[in-house]
Amino acid sequence: RGFLVRIAVIGAGLFGCTAAIYAARAGHDVHIFDKSGQILSAASGINQFRLHAGYHYPRSLKTIKECQDSLASFQREYGSAIIDGGFKYYAIAKHGSKVSGDRFMDIVASCGLPFKLQSQFIKIDAVDVALQVQESRIDPERLKANIAEKFGKYGIKFHLQAASAKLRDEFDQIIIASYASTNEVSLALGCAPQEFQFEVCEKPVIALPRELIDISIVIMDGEFCSIDPYGRTVFHVMGHVKHAIHHSNVGLIAEVPEQIAPYLNSGVVAEPPVTRIERFIEAGKQFIPLLSEAIHVGSMYTVRAVLPNLDHTDARPTLVNRIDDQCLRIFSGKLGCAVQAAQSALSILDRKDDPVLSAA
Repeated sequence: RGFLVRIAVIGAGLFGCTAAIYAARAGHDVHIFDKSGQILSAASGINQFRLHAGYHYPRSLKTIKECQDSLASFQREYGSAIIDGGFKYYAIAKHGSKVSGDRFMDIVASCGLPFKLQSQFIKIDAVDVALQVQESRIDPERLKANIAEKFGKYGIKFHLQAASAKLRDEFDQIIIASYASTNEVSLALGCAPQEFQFEVCEKPVIALPRELIDISIVIMDGEFCSIDPYGRTVFHVMGHVKHAIHHSNVGLIAEVPEQIAPYLNSGVVAEPPVTRIERFIEAGKQFIPLLSEAIHVGSMYTVRAVLPNLDHTDARPTLVNRIDDQCLRIFSGKLGCAVQAAQSALSILDRKDDPVLSAA
């Protein structure tokens, strides 16, 4: 088989894996590097696993559109990992929300997102409005299996190795898709770094009463809670806009508290010595009464990275940029945009006249 060019992809999260698959499918010799030695071991495997349709971003119409535009391509590529069915609810808190219930419904309707008024399992006097919506979720185990199968099919080589400057001598093109470690990789390769807001997050895994199996509830739009089914298990992953974040900093590298570092990206940690589960439950049961019966199975810990100074819109843009003649960078926080990002990266690789950014 004659290859076009040799490509190194740094980062084996969903965006790096998908970029590798698309590049290999196009005929390139693709090698993927990750210091963990596993795929989807960090933020791609430690989140709420929502396949966002747009409901989550009422303050950013651009993000809603990006979610909508990306769905079809994700479904075609990773359909075996998508879980449809169940019930999903988005509710606007009566107090402390950044959008009103009426405004939320107006935005959802104007974007063509289907919904019906429904408040099952939600304390109705605590919310302004509650909607039952149509939104799928992702099974992380089937997603890993899907990716592993494609790695074999397209001959993608996986390496347990961190990025280093020598990769520039060994490869024609390099795709940086390492999310929260983007700057560590960029600096190792001699690329210009970019400032991010880093958040060290806890994702508790909980067992809930049987009535809530296959039920997802998101309370918006402020410092509120959410519960989402954990793949095809009987458990839920819990989120909270405030209590989930153990530490936050804006800069080039994430600052990870010493007591959390040993548990970072280590899957579900049973009986973790550092947890805010009681705060999660106390805050959440004000909206979801059955949370008072939750049993803490364990917690997952990871680092989330977002662009700084976007709290007013909560926008989550997907960025695919060339940063020098040899390297390009993919950055995004929404799993559903992985295929579109890979397609954009491949398009940039194929263009010889794409502008180089002096600083991404």
